[in-house]
Amino acid sequence: MNQPPPAEIRIDALTRITEAIETAATLDELLLLALRELTNLFELPRGVVVLLNDEGATGQIACEYPPQNAPSLTFQADDLALLLRVVHRRQPTQIHDTDYLDPGERPAELLRTYNVRSALLIPLIAQDNAIGMLAFGSTEARQFATDEIVLVRTLASQLAAALSAFRIHDEAQRRNQELSTLNEIASTITSTLDTSEVYRLVVQRLNTYFNVEAGSLLLMDEVTGDLHFVMTIEGGEAKLAGVRVPMGQGVVGVVANSRQWEIVHDAQNDPRFYRKISEDLGFVTKSILCVPMIAQGHVIGVIELLNKLDGEFTPDEAERLMRMAAFIGVAIENARLFQQVANGRDRLAAILNSTADGILMTDMHGIVLTANPMAAELFGAPEAQLTGRALDDLLQSLHSKAREVNQRGRADSANSEGETPVHMSDIELGGAHHRYIRHLSMPVHDADGVVYGQLTVLRDITQERELEQLRDDWTSMLVHDLRAPLTSIMNGVMMVKRGIGGPVTDAQNELLEIAHQGSQAMLELVNNLLDISKMEQGRLLLDVDQVAPYTIIDQARDRLRVSARTKHVILEERIALNLPLLNADDDKIVRVLQNLIDNAIKFSSSGGSVVLGAHAYGPQHPLAADVPLHPPFGQNEWVVFWVQDHAMGIPEAYHERIFEKFGQVRGHKVRGTGLGLTFCKLAVEAHHGHIWLESKEGVGSVFAFALPVGPQDER
Repeated sequence: MNQPPPAEIRIDALTRITEAIETAATLDELLLLALRELTNLFELPRGVVVLLNDEGATGQIACEYPPQNAPSLTFQADDLALLLRVVHRRQPTQIHDTDYLDPGERPAELLRTYNVRSALLIPLIAQDNAIGMLAFGSTEARQFATDEIVLVRTLASQLAAALSAFRIHDEAQRRNQELSTLNEIASTITSTLDTSEVYRLVVQRLNTYFNVEAGSLLLMDEVTGDLHFVMTIEGGEAKLAGVRVPMGQGVVGVVANSRQWEIVHDAQNDPRFYRKISEDLGFVTKSILCVPMIAQGHVIGVIELLNKLDGEFTPDEAERLMRMAAFIGVAIENARLFQQVANGRDRLAAILNSTADGILMTDMHGIVLTANPMAAELFGAPEAQLTGRALDDLLQSLHSKAREVNQRGRADSANSEGETPVHMSDIELGGAHHRYIRHLSMPVHDADGVVYGQLTVLRDITQERELEQLRDDWTSMLVHDLRAPLTSIMNGVMMVKRGIGGPVTDAQNELLEIAHQGSQAMLELVNNLLDISKMEQGRLLLDVDQVAPYTIIDQARDRLRVSARTKHVILEERIALNLPLLNADDDKIVRVLQNLIDNAIKFSSSGGSVVLGAHAYGPQHPLAADVPLHPPFGQNEWVVFWVQDHAMGIPEAYHERIFEKFGQVRGHKVRGTGLGLTFCKLAVEAHHGHIWLESKEGVGSVFAFALPVGPQDER
């Protein structure tokens, strides 16, 4: 049995250990100096420091003397049975002779592996926490003296305090490095719109921080659920961008679904490992640390680190990467959203800057938020001077220098549904450059339909107005030049028919009748052109008088009775009783109804029917359930006329166009001039009425118009 060292030697050793605690620069240096002094002091062949993790579930040999080239052992729960008893008891424990230990106990096997026959185990306690133990072994059976145990225990307390301080310092350094890495990532994200650069920096910093061979950033496709590589850095080189991992495949798919980190120490033998990508690259994946990136409660991707260069991935590293991934996920999502907004803003700016229309966007208080270059040109001020000003002031200034040509709607009057209609008006600007401007104002709604602003468009329609004027002048000239010869032709035909020029045979009379009807149709066309031109220019005077709706219906029906009989079409009537009198130009309204009935007869097949109807309509007079109408208005009192056919119907795309001048439905075999419905629309609107169409292909059509009932009307 070895003799205890003299007191002087102990004091010298204690002094050197204390100096080592005070001066050691690293934890490894401190542990190695302490073990060397203690093993030399007690003339022991081996000393070991075992440190426990924070949960005490695993332990690892942090240092041993003499130093070994073999990697440090990691103890699992089964290996720690004897060691944990020492720690929990917080008392030194001696093993006098390993020959007397249970042969199946794991610590006994470890001691015999190191050729240790006797051992002294001292718990390391710092701040009332067991952080590990000191273990000294001898190749001989030995019993340590009490004063030796007391000395080692005293030194163990100082060593434990120093270990705890080093751990705190190391943890602080790791946190500082972690924060530094995150700060660099945040700085890059906020300083660049290049998401590729953001991804590259994130992976590069993580590879350096965790000391790995390769790292990847994968984002989730919201549509397919696949994970696609946006950045992989291996050996400083970017790879794999655009490569996809199918939904739920590989360790990355498991992590994305579970939202928990995963550590794989042996990737080649793990069934979850997705081999295809590594095999395509010729890269050997040994170990994996993978964590999810979560932003706003959703998994947006994963971070994958491969092949740790200094040992194995640990749960502590996984938790650290989870903390960093939470920040990185939010930062990347914000960068993506910012780039989407920036791209949308740039596209909008490009559109606004390239359009020939002046555009102003205001908030709900009428303050200009955005103005494009064309608007600045129209208002004669830079864009910066337009923003922040009240739109009403700008428009008032513009209108003060212009003449209003016509106005089609008011923004301060609501329609029957309570919605604000589009305001549209045309103005004429004088000066060196004579221009016509169409002013449109319309509300802007958010996703919930709430108005939060107004869009004003100022469109230069000078060329359009000049073309319209040219067309109107030509039409007017044509009409006036045609009426006189047509009248002469018709008068000549009638005189010949009456026998003024001599006897007329039946065959000649029939030909003259055809010529007269053709001339009459052409004269009606000329009159329509003339009336339409006058109504468009606001120069048509209506001969308004009180007229009964029944009189209008009778006159229109009588004019087309022969045409219906010839086509074998039945005219039906559904006319309500006690319809009020109307203030109207009966000739114009009869022509409107006549045009609608004539069209219905033309497009009806032989043996078909056309329904002619009239009904009072308004808050006090709802339409009957069997009336085939859905008027697009509801206020005031009206008399509604409608004509229903059962022909092929009109596609919805033509419902508005059909009322335009020369507007016709393609594919219909029956052709016309394309002016009849235009006349109807203008004549009805001249009476402050409404005209509309309700039709479905293959079912038929209903043309309807409504005339207002004035307060002075009588039944």
